[in-house]
Amino acid sequence: MKITTEPLESRQVCLTIEIDEEQAQQAMQRAARQISKQVDIPGFRKGKAPYGLILQRFGEDTVRKEAAEALVEEVYEQALEQEEIEPYTSAKLDEIELRPITFTFTVPLQPTVELGDYRDYRLKHKKVKVSKKEVQEALEEIRLQNAMLELVERPLAMGDGAVISLVATVDGERILEKNELRIMAEIEATYPAPGFAEAIVGMEAGDERTFTLALPDDSPREDLRGREAEFNVKMIEVYDQIIPALDDDLARTVGSFDSLKQLEARVKESLQLRAQMEADRDYSEQVLNAILERAQIEYPPIMLERTLDRVVEDFEGTVKRETMLSLEDYLRLRNETRETLREELTPNAEAQLKRTLMLGEVVRLEELEVSDEEVDARIRASSAPWGVRADEVRASLSSDRGKAAVRNRLLGSKAMLRLVAIAKGEATDEQGSEKKGAEEEE
Repeated sequence: MKITTEPLESRQVCLTIEIDEEQAQQAMQRAARQISKQVDIPGFRKGKAPYGLILQRFGEDTVRKEAAEALVEEVYEQALEQEEIEPYTSAKLDEIELRPITFTFTVPLQPTVELGDYRDYRLKHKKVKVSKKEVQEALEEIRLQNAMLELVERPLAMGDGAVISLVATVDGERILEKNELRIMAEIEATYPAPGFAEAIVGMEAGDERTFTLALPDDSPREDLRGREAEFNVKMIEVYDQIIPALDDDLARTVGSFDSLKQLEARVKESLQLRAQMEADRDYSEQVLNAILERAQIEYPPIMLERTLDRVVEDFEGTVKRETMLSLEDYLRLRNETRETLREELTPNAEAQLKRTLMLGEVVRLEELEVSDEEVDARIRASSAPWGVRADEVRASLSSDRGKAAVRNRLLGSKAMLRLVAIAKGEATDEQGSEKKGAEEEE
């Protein structure tokens, strides 16, 4: 058996296996016996027809083809072992030649990840500060959230509340109908269309008004985005918005605060916590992207295809939840196909794959581990919010596949935390010292 390998781009290798004629003849003998068992040949019991007669009756190429198909898996495994090739997944059989019997495979190899000097990377971590202006804006928002509405008999003014009935049409098609819809007349409002609040200002209870506005660019129906719609509005009630004073009474109304000062302190603390969390997320992303830019990552195309399959599957689930449409109907409305969707989502899938491979290499190099207790704790925490379905979710996550997925997510999180600690200069270098010492002893 003659084996040749030729490296291909993107972590693949072309594997050619040529069978020597002696082995081919033995395989053809076995193939001929198998053929004779499956057909009726006059004068011979099944399986007893001589080899020469089988060749004469069915042709040598037919017997060679049967022999080749019987050999393919066996010789492929032998070739992998002999050449010490570790495939990522099953190879693609590109071609079979019969004279001599020769197989050509494209073998996807395991991905490679080189992180370089990732332990030397540093990035300054900033502590955020909340300004007095931000605190005051948050307190003002609390005032607005606790505003009271009082029925009045006067024309609607900006900032008022209203109860209306409306019908919206586009080219005679009724696209929206609401009875007793409660809205606030605010300049920044975009529902049901930008400029709607301005268009109804001045209306009193009992008034009707018809006007035309352009629908927003983010309308649920793509075919209506930016189109002119005719709105017919009837004003039912007008409400004055009474905003409470920013004082101790408001603080006691909002929660268990004795004074405005306590409320202000809690607001500042919450803003500080939220801002720091956002800053930490941004910092983690900067660290991750910086390590990715330094890394050299190669993988076979099939690996990206499988990742893309999962990304498309996740996208399909999102479409069903948010639009109640099947993916096919959603794509039809957008005048797209699954192929164009896959092209659109490929960069996202590629980014996910590179991130996963990089974090996996960090797990290996840093010798990170996740205990069974940590996995069980995460399963309990993840299933608890599901209420009556908690047992069902817990059972799913507790399966072998579910636990593996939870473990991988936890390992990915630990890898990310380790990279952040390294970037801050807070990671201990014990492992690195141990490895260096071991290398020197060798």
